[in-house]
Amino acid sequence: MNKSMSTYYSWVDIIKGTAIIGVVLSHITHPFKNYPLVPLVSLMYGLWFVSVFFVVGGFFLKAEKLCSPVEFIKGKMNSLYRLLLYFYIPAVLLHNVWLNIGFYDTETDYGGKYMEYWGIGQFVKELILVFLFAGREPILGAMWFVYVLLLAMIGLCIVSWILNQWITDKQKLEVVRALILFVGCIVSCQMTNIIGFTIPRFNNTITAMWLIYCGYLMMRVLNLKFNNNWVAIFCGLVVYHIAVIEGGIMLNHNKYTDVLSLTASSVSALYVIAYLSKKIENGAVGKALAWCGKESFYIMALHFVGFKLCTLMLSAFDIKLPLSSLIAPADRNLPLTLLYLCFGIMFPLIFIEMVRRGKKAIGRFVCLFK
Repeated sequence: MNKSMSTYYSWVDIIKGTAIIGVVLSHITHPFKNYPLVPLVSLMYGLWFVSVFFVVGGFFLKAEKLCSPVEFIKGKMNSLYRLLLYFYIPAVLLHNVWLNIGFYDTETDYGGKYMEYWGIGQFVKELILVFLFAGREPILGAMWFVYVLLLAMIGLCIVSWILNQWITDKQKLEVVRALILFVGCIVSCQMTNIIGFTIPRFNNTITAMWLIYCGYLMMRVLNLKFNNNWVAIFCGLVVYHIAVIEGGIMLNHNKYTDVLSLTASSVSALYVIAYLSKKIENGAVGKALAWCGKESFYIMALHFVGFKLCTLMLSAFDIKLPLSSLIAPADRNLPLTLLYLCFGIMFPLIFIEMVRRGKKAIGRFVCLFK
């Protein structure tokens, strides 16, 4: 990999690292609040952390691959879908174990779902749901994002392929594609937020398709460099204004005010973070954030387990907090918030590094007998 490509990936990884820290922080009962003119929580993560992930997802899409559905979908299934199964299948099979060791209890509301012990039939049902993009094991609760990201990319590819069969003029194709995705996002928004009708992992998939396409436009069509001081300042003001007026969004439930505000806040927040990422990419902070960004999938998958381990460690020091709580029970205490944040980030990083080293060691051991 040449230097320019390495630098390119570095600042993109910093964007993802910044967003994944926002994801982890959002799952901690932290002491931060929104104030009338200082919407701290919205600015720290609430307005942008998930939507920026979707927008970044469009950075690496290529027009020719979007119009080759078999190759594109096969690639995504071999990467994202397979990784999802690696985590979801063990998590589902260990469901009763989570109850036995206290990671779950039968009284807590886990996002509208109460835990109970499963029999063989329920295990089979839940595993089928995992394969059908409908897995919902609380300890992997944040992984809804990866399901939606995968479905949105497949949807965007199918739309692009269909349009490519009918429209030969590339400029016209881009306009029609943008119009279809924008209208789709409007319909999705109004179905959820006006009519009150939401199909899980369908409505927000339509929204995600639009956001991913925005990232594609920024990087592949407009070729933005994210280095203009005045644009960064303007985008920062846009983010601040929308945060003050509207607060945060909840894309897991497809909850946001309107498509224009969602688009403006997502694109503007990404520009600001990208601008700052380029400023720090060669420093220690930038490298640490880039590391988090490269491993963001694993942090998203395992940070709830990190919270549980932190609670267990605290109990050894006679600090009793509810182990069954899915959200890190920091009780709005800043030191506890920082400790849980550290565990939520560092446990996945250490875990995946140990897994990789273990695989290498096993590989070397097997080679001895060949």
